[in-house]
Formats: sequence, structure tokens, C-alpha cells
Amino acid sequence: MQKTTIGRLLLNDVLPAGYQINDTTPKKALNEKMVALAKSDPKLYVDVIGKLKKVGDAVTTDSGITVGLDDIEPDYVERDSILEPALIQIKKTRDINKRKALIDATQQQLLQSTRKHPGQMTTMALSGARGSLAQLMRTVGSSVAVVDDQGQTIPWMISKSYAEGLKAPDAWVAMSEARRNAVETYTSVAAPGEMSKILVNNMSDQLITMPDCKTKNGVLIPITEAQDRFDAQTGELITAAVIRNRTTRQENPVIIKVRSPMTCEAPDGVCQKCYGLNTRGQVPTLGTNVGMMAAHAMGEPLTQMALNAKHATRTSQSQRAVLDGMAGFKQLTEIPQSFFNKATLATQAGNIEQIKKAPQGGHYVFVNKHEHYVPPNLDVRVKKDQIVEAGDVLSDGIAKPDELVRYKGLGTGRQYLVDQLHGLYNRQGLDMDRRHFEILAKTDLNYIRMLDKDSPSLGMIRGDVVDYNRFRRLLAQKSKVVPIDAAQGRFLGDNVLHHTAGTPLTAALVKELRQQGITQVPTAPEVPQHEAVMKPMSRTPLLHPDLLGRLGHRNLKNTILEGAAFGEMSNIHGTHPVPAFVFGEQFGQGPQGRY
Repeated sequence: MQKTTIGRLLLNDVLPAGYQINDTTPKKALNEKMVALAKSDPKLYVDVIGKLKKVGDAVTTDSGITVGLDDIEPDYVERDSILEPALIQIKKTRDINKRKALIDATQQQLLQSTRKHPGQMTTMALSGARGSLAQLMRTVGSSVAVVDDQGQTIPWMISKSYAEGLKAPDAWVAMSEARRNAVETYTSVAAPGEMSKILVNNMSDQLITMPDCKTKNGVLIPITEAQDRFDAQTGELITAAVIRNRTTRQENPVIIKVRSPMTCEAPDGVCQKCYGLNTRGQVPTLGTNVGMMAAHAMGEPLTQMALNAKHATRTSQSQRAVLDGMAGFKQLTEIPQSFFNKATLATQAGNIEQIKKAPQGGHYVFVNKHEHYVPPNLDVRVKKDQIVEAGDVLSDGIAKPDELVRYKGLGTGRQYLVDQLHGLYNRQGLDMDRRHFEILAKTDLNYIRMLDKDSPSLGMIRGDVVDYNRFRRLLAQKSKVVPIDAAQGRFLGDNVLHHTAGTPLTAALVKELRQQGITQVPTAPEVPQHEAVMKPMSRTPLLHPDLLGRLGHRNLKNTILEGAAFGEMSNIHGTHPVPAFVFGEQFGQGPQGRY
């Protein structure tokens, strides 16, 4: 007879066929099953999720969790077999970076060993029910490594567990992380609330404004993430059946170009076709504020992310590799000057002429005799005589979004922001719809600063910060379609995939477009001098052309003074909700379906 658990029987009694679980199904996998059910059968999902909640309420009310000493009994033999050889190596190593690498590797080894601990706490940690594997490791083994206030590994290995008690030097080293946790205790509630308001202020003018903008452009995503969106080439709605049909016919992952809010060409807001179907499987009606919906969808999990960070036990490896949680979200969107693990980007195109060690640690990378510094905690990713383009990554680390935008343009910056934020939420166990991040990327990276001395002839003044769509329409009027083989050295005259108008058609970009099967592109032989603008997300609403819209955010005194100086006005019939509130206009369907 096959053994099972009471919990499995209780859950499978509620879950429909095809969505039931086995004994090793973690919480994240159950969440993924429920997301899949919600997409395939929304009505059944509502019924199932309600029953699941009742099961959870009943269990937590009628029974509790008991942890015995044997569940957290330290395994000294297993731990010492890992730590003692590592400690000998570390004591012999004088190089700080090598010491950090040894400590990180030892911590990961002990973390994997903790998976085999026989106590019930291991089962709960692995399933996601209670605690984490890192917390259990510190109790039954050792924390091994701690990180400082910059997220960097401290080059000192802790060899005792919290159950034994730390030696004085170990406790002193661990204080850095303890102080960081104490600070986050006080900030964990305020920061998510502020960030949610900023998200709303950035995206509140993104309405469904028209049925179809008629664009044939879109973004490339895996077909498994394309459900409820429209194929950019054929106009076909991508359903669950379409996904099953296309994925069973091909072995390799299927990538498809779909209509996207990020590449929508509606004059204001987003069209119905570029948005796709809503969570109810329906086309959103004209006037639906999809920007506000995206802001709430992204804002709600931020509080839990902050709480997870407060209660989490950090491991050095995870802090070095990626941006996570509330801190990662703020770093990607607020782009602080002190950017954690910032990758070094090439500031110009050219040849890697030399790579040499820097006397203070790290390396100097020379691109056409121009010096780039890679700090000691990051490895160089390029080789001598390699050809790079402006904005290419020269080192490990995380590319700073505004630097990427400066060198690669709005389109690459938008795609990068979407990918990074989507991955951040996924690592938190949240399968968030990519369209939410695409709307954010479109609104956060939506401005061009004019640098051309002839800007007045274009209806603009040098130094003006203008909406990207206005700039795109200006170029599109003069663009010509040319074969992809003749496009190098020109500029994009209109959107192509996620790349935006005005982007230089470099050799790498031409190669990328050719690989995607694009044979012709709209080009402009020259474009007005301009630069893409990316500000911290808390300041982006201050670039909005609507005066009252800006007054709904912050910096009110400067906004009023600038508005008076330049004779600015506000459109009470536009897509931004603040002017209508201030003027007392009724909401409802008006010109072009807007409120």
C-alpha cells in the first residue's frame, strides 16, 4: 500500500483532476497549479480556491504545529566534516576575495547538507510551510557566512550554530547583519506603502482608449506566457489550446511575437488588442484603467516582500547573484547612485585593447584606450581584442538601468526592466502577468530630451523633455523601409520589436533583427539630436506634460512655479484622472472612449 499524508488527502479532496499534488509538492508548485487553473477555468478556480481556504482555516483552528528537540537537533558530525577542511583552507588564504569565495562555497555546501536533516522542520522548510532552509541551517549547523550592510560577504567563517552559542569573535561579526535586520524592522511597513503610491502615480493615466492601434509590432516572449494575448503577425488570440497545439509540435521552446502595452501605438493609453484579455477572459472595455490595475497588482506583494526580508536569513550567494525582494525592486526603479553590484558597461564602441589589474584591486578594461574600472568583487566578462558596443556589459554584476538606457536607448531599457522585475517577482513565488511590468516600463521610460539646435523647427525647444510617442511620430513621417542588409549605420524610423525609434542600427542590432526573421526595417538617415531620459520612478511623474497631473504627485511648489513660468495647461478630458477630479468632471465614456 502506498503511504501518504493527511494533508495530501485533505487537499486532493478539493483539487480537481490534473491539479492534484504529491507528497513532495512545495507551496510554490501549488501556487503555480492554481494560477494555471485560474487561466484555464476562472469559474472553477473561484470555487476551488474558496474550498482550499476553508481547509486551511480548519487545520489551523483545530490543530497546531509541535516542534520537538529532535527536529532541531544539531548534526555535528555532518557539519564538522564540511566546516573543518574549509576552515583550514581559509586560514591559509590571505587573499580577501578568495577567502570570501571559500566561505560562500562552504555555506552553499552546508545548505545542501541541511536538506537531509531528519527532523520534521526540514520537511516544513522544504515545502515552504514554515521557515526556510537557511534558518534551519543556522540552528542545526552553522550560519558559516554573514553579509555586511552592503550585502557583501564578511571574510570570517562562523563555525558554531546558534544552538551551541557563538564565540565572541563570531558574535561580533554577526552583529552587522543583526543591526541591518533591526533597521529593516522599522522600515519594512513604510517603504511598500510609499512605493505603491508611486506606482499608482506613474501608471494612473494608462487607460484602454481605442479598439485597435493597428500596429503589427510586438514583443518576443515564450508562448507559455502568451495566453490571452494576440499574435502580432496573424492577429490570432493565443488560448490554452493554441499553446498546447504549438508546443506539442516543436521540441525547442516556442518564442512568439505578441501585441504588447509596451509597443502599443495608441496616441494615449493602450488599445484593446495590445492589452489582450483580462483576468475574466474578456476584452477590457474602453475606459478601463489597466495602469491602475497593474499598479495594485505589483504594489500588494511589496509588503510581503519586505516582511520576508525582515524575517529571512540571508545567504551570501543569493546576495551576490541577484536583486531580490523590496530592496531589489527599489534599486531597479529608483536607480540610486550607490547601486548594489553594479556591472561595468562600455561607454563607447570599440576594441578591447587591454585588460590589466588595478593596484587598488579589481581590473582596468581599455576600450579604444578609454579606461573602464571593474571593482574587486566582480569578474571581467570580456577578452582582449573583443569588439564591443556602447552599453555592452564588461563585467559580472547587475546593469544599472539608467546607464543601459543612456547607451542602448529606451527600447532596450524597457525590455531589461521588464525582465528584471518579472524575474524578481518569480523568485518570490509570484507568477505575475508580464503585461503589468510592460505598462510600468512604458510609463517609466517614456521621455526624450531634445538636444538639437534646430529643435524650434520641429516645434520644440532645445532642452525640452517630450513624450516618446511625439518623437516617434516625428520620425515615422520621414522614415523609409529598407532591406535589413542595407540598414546598418542608419537609425530606426519607428518601433521594431521592443526597440524604439531613433535607435542606431549597429551591427549587433542588425544581426539580432535578422535572426528574428525581419527582412525590412523602417529607417531614418538622420535623427534630431536627443537623449533618452530615465529618472528615479519617484520623480518620473514630474515629467508628465499635464500640469494638474504633476500636482497630484509631489514637489508642488516647483511644479506651480514652472507651470506659471511656461504658461502650462491641463487637459480635463485627457486620460489622467487627477484633472477630472480637480475640475469636478463626471467620469464616463467620452471622446474616443476616454473618461
